[in-house]
Amino acid sequence: MSDILSQEEIDALLRALDSGSLEAEAIKEEGKEGGRLKVYDFRRPEKFSKDQIRTFHMIFSSLARLTSTSLAAFLRSRCQVELVSVDQLTYDEFVRSVPNPTFVCIFSLPPLEGRCVLQMNLDMVFLILDRLLGGSGSTVFHPRPLTEIENRIMLEVAERIMGALKDSWANIQEVEPQIEALESSLEFVQVVSGNDMVILFTFSVEVGEREGMMTVCIPYLVVEPITQRLSASLWFASRKSNDPQVQEKVKKKINQVRLPVVVELGKATISLKELLSLEVGDVVVLDKRVGEPLNVLVGKKVKMKGMPGRSGRRLAIKITELEEEE
Repeated sequence: MSDILSQEEIDALLRALDSGSLEAEAIKEEGKEGGRLKVYDFRRPEKFSKDQIRTFHMIFSSLARLTSTSLAAFLRSRCQVELVSVDQLTYDEFVRSVPNPTFVCIFSLPPLEGRCVLQMNLDMVFLILDRLLGGSGSTVFHPRPLTEIENRIMLEVAERIMGALKDSWANIQEVEPQIEALESSLEFVQVVSGNDMVILFTFSVEVGEREGMMTVCIPYLVVEPITQRLSASLWFASRKSNDPQVQEKVKKKINQVRLPVVVELGKATISLKELLSLEVGDVVVLDKRVGEPLNVLVGKKVKMKGMPGRSGRRLAIKITELEEEE
């Protein structure tokens, strides 16, 4: 017998129950022995299939990686964001699990309709604020609602997460995340009714030596129009590295990367005594002769050689040769 009963089989079971020829307890015991029955809570229906959950896991694992890179550069500190769990629950259960006060960012995902929630524990919020305001990130703060200035600073952090969210969704659906409001409590934020199902993504955020939690809550109603596209096979199929548009986009991004270029005039080795005795007018002899090509460093590697000179009123160097890669 298949796991799913046909309509004829269901009708036959109901007729047997009505006539008394079959007892409900007998069906229950048979189901337990055969392993075909499982408890189903109609107050908490599972809206997403296992394949859709796997797709969500891949999307938001990508969000974690992109957020790690973005926040590490923004905070000038080691930052590691990791997806911990993906859960289905009601909105009321999510609200009850969130501490008060906390940091709440309400956002939407146009063209998808509805609102979503980004929540971050205050321990992590104050750590980020301390880093951005010049601190070491080791100060301990007591939980309290954020001030207007602190909310404005955290808005910059939330916008970077929204940028990462846009890129992580690109393989499934083009979205334009928009921040609608910042709050300190979820008690008065009703993005959906309490009994509506949501999917909750829990992240571990580690900045420096400290760790905190971040969650993203997306109601089922928001992603319902694209549930048929939440397929792992579709997600992998859309990640084509030979797509000309993707290659052009990556090339454009790479071309915008700034690299330090340094011209090394020469080197000299002197003793500490000689260094301390240097005065204005003293000459330090370098290891380069006049007319000898100078090393041009990109980052910390010698990539080119060139001759010094002028371009208008500015000092310049003329590239004469390229260094071959080893």
